[in-house]
Amino acid sequence: MKCPNCGFEFFEGCHCPGCGVDVYVFRKARSASIRLYNDALSLAKEKDLSGAAANLEQSLLFDKNNVQARNLLGLIYCETGRIGDALKHWIISTSILPEGNTASSYIDYLQKNGREMEKCNDAIRMYNQAINYLKQGSDDLAIIQLKKSIDNNPDFLDAYNLMTLCCLEDKNIKRAQHFNDIVLKRDIRNPLALHYAQLLGNSSSTSVLKKQEKAKSVVGMKKTDSNPPIPRYKRKEKANSVLEKRDLLAFLVGIAVSAIVILVLIVPALNESKNTKIKELETAVENYAGETNMTPEEVLSMRTELSKLQEENKLLRSEENKQANLELLETAVSQMTDGDYEACVTTLDSIDTVSFSEEDLAKYNSVKTTAYPKAADSYYTKGKSQFLSNNFTEAKTYLETALQYTSNENFVDDTIYYLARIAEEDGDAELAKKYYNRIISEFPDSNQISNVRNALEQLNKAQ
Repeated sequence: MKCPNCGFEFFEGCHCPGCGVDVYVFRKARSASIRLYNDALSLAKEKDLSGAAANLEQSLLFDKNNVQARNLLGLIYCETGRIGDALKHWIISTSILPEGNTASSYIDYLQKNGREMEKCNDAIRMYNQAINYLKQGSDDLAIIQLKKSIDNNPDFLDAYNLMTLCCLEDKNIKRAQHFNDIVLKRDIRNPLALHYAQLLGNSSSTSVLKKQEKAKSVVGMKKTDSNPPIPRYKRKEKANSVLEKRDLLAFLVGIAVSAIVILVLIVPALNESKNTKIKELETAVENYAGETNMTPEEVLSMRTELSKLQEENKLLRSEENKQANLELLETAVSQMTDGDYEACVTTLDSIDTVSFSEEDLAKYNSVKTTAYPKAADSYYTKGKSQFLSNNFTEAKTYLETALQYTSNENFVDDTIYYLARIAEEDGDAELAKKYYNRIISEFPDSNQISNVRNALEQLNKAQ
């Protein structure tokens, strides 16, 4: 071990040979720190992120120089959407161990994805604003801010928990269940989520509670937790008015329902009616061949009316298509919120944004920016797994799809490399060369570069 006083390294005894300091207490503290780190690692593998974070925080109290504990705690914070806390621990970790520290690669990744950092900061700002709105009694404004927070950072579990609380306060049990399930799926013993699950009393949450009771290694929330429960807030009394809050909500819901009825029933009916009339006029115009009972003025009037109806029909169909695409966009947002990124990008690819407003287009691009890299990572992971299992047909499909959604992710070169290997297995040497040369030209610093050069050399010798 390394003496905390003089830095001398020794392996036996409780006194430093260099300065004579008794290091018995330090040795015990370090052992406790390592034990807590190992316990946290086991809990993290079980998806008990809250318990793991609590253990790691205690581990760092015993030994603040435990680099592995700091790195793991940063990863857990990152997984739960607390990027700022994760970055803080990784920076401290690299200052303790500058060389050979995996925290450096984590920091580099965040620096290369500045836009993601900005969105995470926006998510935290919106979350804090939501808490302020709740303290003021403005539940509706708080929910809007929380929705935006989740859109910006779909991994922000604190926002999901607060959204669950808001839904419980509004008696929206189904919606509360939805957000609560998302948290428990990612962090099976999240204290707040388990408390809300007890309030909801549903079957899925009950099964999670039973699992918790069986596990004897559950770690409770400590005073040192950096993620304390959200304090209760008091609602401000509101003055009575002609339209109470619920009446106003009912009025707005009525407007929304009316709009849906118009779009779903009336607009298609109008289109059908206009289509019928257009066909009748087109038939009449086509059948006109100098009949004596129709004057040229009547034919001109008929043609004018036909043109007008065709234009109106075109506008109605355009609006109908726009609404259909907006509904698809909302579906994509919901899929992204649920973490189903593969379904999300499939939905995004089916959307036509031609008639979108600037706001709708900005929302579409925001979802696309978030979902594409996540979907690419998912497809790449599946493709690599299939490749290593020698299922080359399935691997090729997954990897080609991953390549479709990648931009500057650090696994792009590996994706191309595996596709090249699959092309070799299929006997397509030209395609394999094309992939290998692409890695050399676009990714000269790739970890696969030596394998690529050897493979190209073998292919050239075989010809």
